[in-house]
Amino acid sequence: MTIKIIACEVMREELLTVKTKQNIEIEVVPMGLHSHPKKLHCELQRLLNDSVGYEKIILAFGLCGGAAKGLQAGANPLIIPRVHDCISLFLGSRERYDCLSREEPGTFYFTCGWTTAGKDLFFARQRIMEKYGEKKALRILSRMYDGYRRILFIRTGCQEEERGLKKSYEQAEILNLRHETIPGDLSYIGKLVNGPWRRDLFIHIAPYETVREEHFGLGAGKVI
Repeated sequence: MTIKIIACEVMREELLTVKTKQNIEIEVVPMGLHSHPKKLHCELQRLLNDSVGYEKIILAFGLCGGAAKGLQAGANPLIIPRVHDCISLFLGSRERYDCLSREEPGTFYFTCGWTTAGKDLFFARQRIMEKYGEKKALRILSRMYDGYRRILFIRTGCQEEERGLKKSYEQAEILNLRHETIPGDLSYIGKLVNGPWRRDLFIHIAPYETVREEHFGLGAGKVI
């Protein structure tokens, strides 16, 4: 039988690099929905309801601002990475993400997919500049991202990576942030596609059961 992966478009290229002997079907969700968690939730639920006849459904999302909370599995078992968002997947583990976040809490993470799929400060800057003019726009952007100290670009080997890297440098200059790069690790994404779906790394939801926030077990406590 076929395994279906429902993923954000930001992860499309990384998913396609994973070699697998299984029958895999990938359906992507527009990244722009992350700005509207309720709409993202509704779209994910629609896709789960419409996906029938698969061995299992893998939701390549984290909790994602609460969008995954309250989702109900359809007729197929549902598997979800036990992470807050996709950054842990690009870095290879939740622990590595936590370590980097402790090192510099004010970090804005970029990948090639983030810069090409539209979640890019360039577009926010354009809209604000059109409304307020360049000087006022820069002041507004500085206030919006006042808590950030660096942009960290995660290299995952995508075809358009150098273009994405250039965009991330541009954003760092606009916001007067330091810019750093770090090698990504696609082993978590590899496990997402091929397994094993260990319960410390993945949430297992039985058919027709509901996803709860505590399932993600991101703090100390029971792993479900």
